[in-house]
Amino acid sequence: MKLRCTLLLLPVLYLVGCGPSENEVVVDELTGQVLEPVTTEYDMHRLLEDSDITGGQWITTAQVQAFLQQKGSYLATYKDPAWSNKTAAALIVERSKAYTISPLYMLARIQTESSLITSGTSTNLAKATGCGCPDSGGCTISYAGFGNQIECSAKKLRGYLTDLDAGRATISGWKPGVTKSTSDPCSVKPANKATAALYTYTPWVGAYAIQCGRSDIGGSSLVAVKYNQFKSEYAWGTGSTVTCYSGTVDGNVAVGVCVQSSSDGIWRQCLSDGTFTAGTTTKPTTCTASWPWCSSATLGKSVPARTCVQSSGDLQWHQCGAEGLWQSAPNAASTGSGPVGTCFATYAL
Repeated sequence: MKLRCTLLLLPVLYLVGCGPSENEVVVDELTGQVLEPVTTEYDMHRLLEDSDITGGQWITTAQVQAFLQQKGSYLATYKDPAWSNKTAAALIVERSKAYTISPLYMLARIQTESSLITSGTSTNLAKATGCGCPDSGGCTISYAGFGNQIECSAKKLRGYLTDLDAGRATISGWKPGVTKSTSDPCSVKPANKATAALYTYTPWVGAYAIQCGRSDIGGSSLVAVKYNQFKSEYAWGTGSTVTCYSGTVDGNVAVGVCVQSSSDGIWRQCLSDGTFTAGTTTKPTTCTASWPWCSSATLGKSVPARTCVQSSGDLQWHQCGAEGLWQSAPNAASTGSGPVGTCFATYAL
């Protein structure tokens, strides 16, 4: 903790003692949030596992809503008018899954940056995930607002992982197996993609890692603390009990997930018995996540999930992914696959 000096009055003389008091409150110099006592220490080279960042795709809006209520969070009753009055829980789940980012990780990120998961007030709502808010101060206006913050955070993290999946370093130079200095400063050699991505987002080790020694900043190590704390505080499940195999996705999807079939364009939803519904021409309103066709300006039409297209706009390859979003697929031309699997079809210029 930061040392502070306290004047101690004794019967005979005055003594000046320096050191953190038992009830001292230490505020994170980056986020302004109150830091909790260090009770868990993480390896700064391996803060989280890759599956911690990208897993949890079975987590539902109902589960996140229940967790927010359990925590007495202001977010439990919040709806974002800029996002069609969607609830905070819906935005956390939908926007995280749109980029194959774990909603549980997003909860940890929100708590680290703004304390909104446990706060009963709206303080810091506009900068919930700290996205677009550099250490130098100030936040980008276009990222202000809860829904925008979730979207920004998930999209940026997916971008970092896309670079790492392709064997490249992230935009700020982080890469597994490569030593780089954090802002603490400490020399860190990320052991996996998750840790490299975390330091790209927040280049501070912080107070909760074994090796660094920083005590006045939460940093990326606090994300690990919150992730594992939240993981143990609620029965999130494993998502492995019941799934449905989808040929369109070329893999299993969780109960509640909707898929627009590559064969006939019909929407089908995974049921709790491991089968899909008969299907409808319109997307069900109860989808926990979805795999729709993606609209391609290059082709002038929509194409099924996993389709790979070389864009006429930037000449780069992209693949149709979850929620109808195009993801960078730099190796599609040579490998026939992208971030969501084997290309359903390929379209080169």
